Formats: sequence, structure tokens, C-alpha cells
Amino acid sequence: MYLVQKYGGDYLKNNEDLTKIADYVANHRGQLGQLVLVTAAMHDIASEMMDRAAEFDKGIGKEELDALFSASEYQTAALMASALEHRGVPAKVISDIKGHSLSALDVESGKHEIILDEIYKTLEQGLIPVIAGFQGIGEYTMSDRKGRFGAAATAVAIAGALGCDCELYGLTKKVYVIDPRVTEERKKFDIISYDEALELTMLGEGDLEADAIELAHMLDVKIYVGPAFEEEKTGGTFIVNRNLIVGEAAVSGISTFDDVVIYTIKGIPSKGEEIAELFELLGDLKVNLNVVAQQPYQGDTSVVSFSCEHDDIKRIDEALAINARFNTLETEKKEDICMISLVGVGMATHTGVAGKVFATLSEQGIPHYNITTSEISISATINAADKAQAIVSLAEAFDL
Repeated sequence: MYLVQKYGGDYLKNNEDLTKIADYVANHRGQLGQLVLVTAAMHDIASEMMDRAAEFDKGIGKEELDALFSASEYQTAALMASALEHRGVPAKVISDIKGHSLSALDVESGKHEIILDEIYKTLEQGLIPVIAGFQGIGEYTMSDRKGRFGAAATAVAIAGALGCDCELYGLTKKVYVIDPRVTEERKKFDIISYDEALELTMLGEGDLEADAIELAHMLDVKIYVGPAFEEEKTGGTFIVNRNLIVGEAAVSGISTFDDVVIYTIKGIPSKGEEIAELFELLGDLKVNLNVVAQQPYQGDTSVVSFSCEHDDIKRIDEALAINARFNTLETEKKEDICMISLVGVGMATHTGVAGKVFATLSEQGIPHYNITTSEISISATINAADKAQAIVSLAEAFDL
């Protein structure tokens, strides 16, 4: 029986953590079966790399960033294998599992190819394969200098190819029903569907990788995220196919996204060319849009509004100011906003959810602004000051 485990984040800060992982594997090898380990970059190594890169005024480009993190993760994998060997567990580093037969068009469309020959050979020899998480599976952006995602997607891809489960140990210890920063009741999901986990990840501020969840959904890989080194997997959350979940609630969880700003631009011609240029401009700026709305304004013009992260304000303002199409239009910004999202696969079959959401907000005197929906989620932007009250009242309304 195969099992893939990925370690990173809180469990991979320094050499002491490598020793803890090696001790656990050595003491539980019989229960773990044919284990494959995937390691992210150890914090000490990655931090040193990024501190050195930060010394250059112009910052660092994507290719250079890739090179830094791949080097960090290869070093970590080598150290992990050494720690295992020190505990009497034979291990071997496998540095590259990527196939190279796909065309550029295949890669552009999101396809990935991995080669398992070396993994199988290593397992047959009684060794534990240790694989660097950075294999270029999935597209990732660097939103800060604390770390880079990717190892979870690599682990899931390997598990999918081996036909086994995948355990992800890092910063995320469980998936919460309600944002624990807002409520003292830290209720977690014992089990959640790929769809719900993906929505909560995309709409909230957690660090669980959306690419890993999408890949698990596609490959039908059962994921466990939780505290490492548990004898029984009871402290975390299983992410599975929705067919394995009995009794889907209309709303199963609430996520929030802070530091949102709403832009409203009035008088954009409705024919489409200018609107297309606006969103092309935002795309070139790498602005991650949360909610978009368009309404008729005066004559053949429209009001276009969109919400995004507060950190994008400076770049957006500078770009609009030098663009002749937009610098004469009336533009408003509403700050101190957050986005609150209700998620549940049961929304697809339950009626009246949206009405209940907005009736609850109205009863509490909480104004809402931009709104967006999907088959399994409803999101609304509200004043940041109303966030805690909104979450508590909505949680009570939906018995969360």
C-alpha cells in the first residue's frame, strides 16, 4: 500500500524538524506502508535565499525565483534523506520526476507529466523516495517573501499516479467551518468535498493550495490536512469526493477576505471596447479581482465596479491616471471593506439561500455592496467593521 506525505511550513523550519520527521517515520514505518516523502523548502534555507535576493534593488524575476526555490527544496530533500539514513531508514533523493514529452501547447493548457520509474525502482529496493516539492506542477505567484507554494500539488500528483492517499502537513492543520480569527468557536470540518474546500480556499485567506485541491479533484485523490505525527487522524480534515459525503447542508462554511477595496468607474461607454481595455489593464497589472459588476449609467454608458486587494491600489491608481480613456472618468474607491463568503455544495439543491443571507444582513443593519454567486457559494462585500457581527449572525441563521 502506497502513501504520499508532504511536509512543509510549521513542520519544516530547521534541522530539528527534519529529525522529528525521521524519528516518526522510523518508529511507524510498518503502519505507513510504502511511503513517499515530498518536502517543501526548509524555512531556514528559504529565508536565507530570499534575504540574499532582497539585497538587489530591482527585486527578482519569476525565473530567478524558480531557481532559488528549486535549489532550496533540493537542499531540503537531501537533508531529509540524510536524517532518515541517520535513523536507520534507507532513503534516496529523486530530484526530477517531470516528463518532457509534452508539447509547449500542452504545457500552456495546464497539462503535466510525471515519470514514476525512479520512484517505483526506489520503493522496490526498500528505500524511501524523498522528492523535492518544486517540480513546476501548477502555476504559483509570490505574494510575499515568506514562502512559495507548489509542494502540495507535487505530492497530490504523485499520489494520483500511484493511486493512493495524500497527507499534507504544513501551515494548515484543518479546514474551519468559520474563520477562527473571528469567532472563539473553532469548529472544523472532519470531512469536506473538493468543491467546498476549493471555494473556501479561493474566497478566503488560508494557505491551502487551490492547485493541489483541483488536482486532487481531477485525480480523485483523498487528501488529509492536519497535525502531523497523529496516531489517529482525528485532528484534521479529510478532503474527498462529494459522493462520499452524506447529507449535504445548504451552507457548510463561511470564509472571509480582509483588506478589500471597491473601485467604481462611471461613464464608461457600454459598447465594450473600453470595458475590455479596462480589464486587460487590470490583467496586465496582475490584479486579482474578487467581484465584478456592470450597470447602465447615462445614455450609452455604464458604471463598472470591481473589488480587489488593498495592496493593489497604488498600481491601479497610477495606471488609471496615465490612461487617456479613464483619467477623465469619475472614479470612486471604497476602502475598509471585507468580503464574506458562504459555501456549501447543498446550495445547488436548496432554494432560498440568497434570500436568507441578505435578510439576515438586513435584520442586523449591515449594508452590503458587490455580490457574486456560484453554484455553491454566495459572496458579498461589507464594511470591515461589520465582519464579526455578520459572521456570527449568518452562522446562527444557518446553524453552523
